[in-house]
Amino acid sequence: MPRHEAARNDDCELLVAVLALLRLPQDEESMGQEDVAAVAAQRRIRTTAKRIASGAPTDEASSTSITSNLSALTRLCDNKFLTYSYESIPLVWRSIYIGAQLLQACHALTAFDLARQGAVLSRCIRDLDLALIVAGAGSTEQGHLCHQIIASLQAKLLEVDPSCSTQTLRRSSGDRPPRKRSRWAPSDVLSPTACDAIQATTPVLDFDFEHAPSFIELAAPDSVLRSKPFVVRSYAQGSGWPAVQPGPDGPSWSSMQHLLRSAGPARVVPIEVGANYIRNDWGQDVMLWSDFLRQCRWGDDEVPIGAKDEQAGSADCSNRHMLYMAQYDLASQFPALESDYVLPDYVFTSPPPPSEWPTYRPPSTSDGVINNLWIGPAGTVSPPHYDPFYNCFVQVVGYKEVWVAPPYCKPSKINRTSEQASVFQSCATETNVSADTDNKGSITESLMANTANIDVFDSHEAVPEFVRSAAYKAVLGPGDLLYMPPECCRVGPGKVSESLPTLTVKHAQTSSSGEGAFAAAITIIDLRVLQLRNSTTLSS
Repeated sequence: MPRHEAARNDDCELLVAVLALLRLPQDEESMGQEDVAAVAAQRRIRTTAKRIASGAPTDEASSTSITSNLSALTRLCDNKFLTYSYESIPLVWRSIYIGAQLLQACHALTAFDLARQGAVLSRCIRDLDLALIVAGAGSTEQGHLCHQIIASLQAKLLEVDPSCSTQTLRRSSGDRPPRKRSRWAPSDVLSPTACDAIQATTPVLDFDFEHAPSFIELAAPDSVLRSKPFVVRSYAQGSGWPAVQPGPDGPSWSSMQHLLRSAGPARVVPIEVGANYIRNDWGQDVMLWSDFLRQCRWGDDEVPIGAKDEQAGSADCSNRHMLYMAQYDLASQFPALESDYVLPDYVFTSPPPPSEWPTYRPPSTSDGVINNLWIGPAGTVSPPHYDPFYNCFVQVVGYKEVWVAPPYCKPSKINRTSEQASVFQSCATETNVSADTDNKGSITESLMANTANIDVFDSHEAVPEFVRSAAYKAVLGPGDLLYMPPECCRVGPGKVSESLPTLTVKHAQTSSSGEGAFAAAITIIDLRVLQLRNSTTLSS
C-alpha cells in the first residue's frame, strides 16, 4: 500500500476514535443542577461529533455552521475560565474546551475545502496547543488524541505547503542580517566567574560526576548530604543525556533545528513578557515556537568578547520586551523531547520530611514529580523566592549563576517597603502561601506570594548580613545538576533568568505549609539558556 494511502487510513481510524469518544454521553446527574450551561455545552459537543461522523456537512453552509458552533463553545469556555483560578477550573469545562478543539480539527481534516487551506490547518494546530496549555489536555484521556491529531494536521499542512518543513528554520535565522564570526574568549567561556556583587560568600558544595553522592547515600535515613544543596558537575554528560551531546544535527538542545523538529510546524507555546514578574510591564502570551526561539537568538552560536558584561547589565538596555518561558512542562506538549533526557536518580530517593518540616508533602501529581523547563535569553531577571519541594535542577544550555539561602531567609513581605531589609526575616513568622495567594486579585500578585522584591546580585541592596553569610553561590554550566532540599535552599534565575522550573503559567510550586528554599540566579555567559528541573518524590 502506498505511504500516502496508509497515512490516510490511519487518519480515518484516528478520526473515528476521536468522534466516538466525543459522542459518548456524559454523567450529567453527577454535575447537579448548578451548571446547566455545562450540560447544554456537552450535548452540543455530542451533537456536533455525530454530525461530523455522519459526513453531513457536505456544503459550505453546513461547514460554516459547524465552525461557528464550535467557535461559540470555545468563547463560552474562555469566559468560564476567567471566573476561576487556573487550578480550580472545573474538569467539565476543561473537557468541553478540549472537545471543541478536537472537533474543529476533525472537521478541518474531513472537510475537503478546509483541509486544503494551510491557514485553517495552522489555526487548528494552534487551538490544540491551547487545549494542552490552557485546559491541561495532556493530563486527560483526550491528551494522546490531541497529540495524534496535531501530527495528522502537520502532515496535511506539509502536503498543502511543503515549504513549511524548512520555512520555520529559514525565518528563524533569516530575519537578521549576517554578521561576522566573533572571536571567543576561551577563559570566559570555559571558566565563567561569579558576579562580584552577589550577596553570598559561601560556594555551594561541589562534586565532579565520578565522586557525586550515590543514590544510597542520599536515600539513607540519616543522610547529612540531603540537608544542604550541592552541585554535580557534568551530571547530564555523565548520565548520557542526548540533550547535551555535541553535534549540530543531533538531539542537542543547543540545536535550534532539533528543537523545531521535535515540535513540528505551526506550534505555539506559552511565554512570559518582561524582565521578571514583579515589574509592571510583565505579562503572559502565546507565540510560535519558532518565533520564540528566534527572539531568544537561539541561532546565535557564539557570544563575542565583552558580550557577557553587556548581557549581565540592565534588562532595560533594550526597548524590546524580554521573552522567556518559565517553569513549563514543555515535554508534555512536545513528547519527542522526553527521549533527550532521563530523570535523575536522586528524584527517586523518596526522602523523608525534613526534621524542621514534619508536615512536608511531595507534589500532588500522579507520580509525585513535577518536571518543567525554563528557556530564556540573557537579561531575564528573577527575584529571590522560595520553593517547598526537593529539587534537582539541571542546566542544559548556557551558564547561570545561582544564589541560594536557608528557609529562615525567606521574604516576610511581598512588596518592598522603604526599609528594604524587612523583606528578610527569621522563620519565626509562618507564611501561609495558599491563604495569601487566594486573596490576590491578579496573576502577578499570586506569583509574588513566595517572592521578595530585592536584587541579591546588586551590592547596593540592603541585604542583612545574616542573610549574606548564610547564602550560597554557584555558577552552573551545561550539564551541571544542582540538588536542593526544601528546608535549605531553592534556585531561580536572577539577572538573566527567572525562578527556573516550576512556574508554568503561574507559580506552581507553592505549599500551604510554607517553608521552602529561597533563591535567585543570573545567567552570565550565553545569549540563551535552557534548563530542566525535577521535583523529587516522597513515598507515603
